[in-house]
Amino acid sequence: MRSFFVVLAGAAMVFAQPPAPLAPEVLQLSRIRQRMLLNLAHQPNYTCVETVERSHRSGPTRKFELLDILRLEVALVDGKEMFGWPGAKNFQDTELRNIVTTGTFGNGNFALHARSIFAGGNATFDYRGVEEEGLRYDFHVPLLLSGYKIRVESAEAVVAYHGSIWADPDSLDVRRLEVIGEDIPLRLGLSAVSDRMEYAHAKIGDGDFLLPGSSELTMTDLNGSERRNRVRFSSCRQFSGESVLTFDDAPKTEMALAPVAEMELPADLAMRLTLLDDVDLRKSAVGDPIHARLENDLRHKGKVLFGKGSTVLGRITRMDRHEDVTELGLEFSEIESAGLRAHIRAKLEEVIGLDPFSPRARRSSGAQPNPGEGIIPLNTSRTRLLHGILMFWRT
Repeated sequence: MRSFFVVLAGAAMVFAQPPAPLAPEVLQLSRIRQRMLLNLAHQPNYTCVETVERSHRSGPTRKFELLDILRLEVALVDGKEMFGWPGAKNFQDTELRNIVTTGTFGNGNFALHARSIFAGGNATFDYRGVEEEGLRYDFHVPLLLSGYKIRVESAEAVVAYHGSIWADPDSLDVRRLEVIGEDIPLRLGLSAVSDRMEYAHAKIGDGDFLLPGSSELTMTDLNGSERRNRVRFSSCRQFSGESVLTFDDAPKTEMALAPVAEMELPADLAMRLTLLDDVDLRKSAVGDPIHARLENDLRHKGKVLFGKGSTVLGRITRMDRHEDVTELGLEFSEIESAGLRAHIRAKLEEVIGLDPFSPRARRSSGAQPNPGEGIIPLNTSRTRLLHGILMFWRT
């Protein structure tokens, strides 16, 4: 079976003889590739909500158990993937690991895999025939040309990969793309990694574009345990912006907004916060915003910086489920009142209003909070954290 690079060139003339005709499957692949490249080239900068269901099972015969749900905003900006939390004022131009600090997560399924395979000129293809999903081509990208990076905890490596594409026989639109890692270094502790993306048409701005609608990332460790991320992309829309990204469909107003002064909170300020939102542990996702009300004046050197009743903004940072405890992570990052806003980096000291929790269960997990994060241990029987609980934080 012949292999050929995704970048195709016409045959050179030798002794004035006409070039040999290209095989039908080669011409077909060229049209599939050109259609995808045209789609990628004309895509505007856009963003989608990415919802990730993270699950785990201890072996191939066991059922997957849900670990948590993660919700992010993901954007494609000038060919680069960027991430941020829902409702954030801008996307963070930083590595994904600095945003999602726990659990399994991958990128590339939004756009980068397709750009690398179809536009990078690094893949060789084999035609495999027509299947139920469509025209199938297998591909391979060697390590020397690969940009596929896998990270597990602090260890990471670039690996070679292979996979398949399936395209619609009539429109030649790609329906499915599957990527499988090869020769994974032992230091990563993995025996297999695969990522499958399903494509569908979506309206962005005034155009209709082929975008990933869902994906499934699976990682298998050396003991046979599997971690699976099922991803859904929704609410895709165009945006424009420079240093701060502004969505095109943001509400417009003719009134000029009053300027907001920014300040830094001094260290060692005690904050009593009342949670204003219910947290449904079955439906809420890591990344979802939460709100609290300040129950005491924040004073420094005799001056009130923020008065009682000020709004405090935060989000869910983790929902780690263990056998006898669920660890709910919360982070409050901003406090605001009329005309004034400050960033917060605080430590959780105490929570009042929860069911009694056994010391034995409290020690069941050795998770350490990230800077600015508070971890609340909950009985596994609890399905909802109700608003009204009182939390004591200190900057």
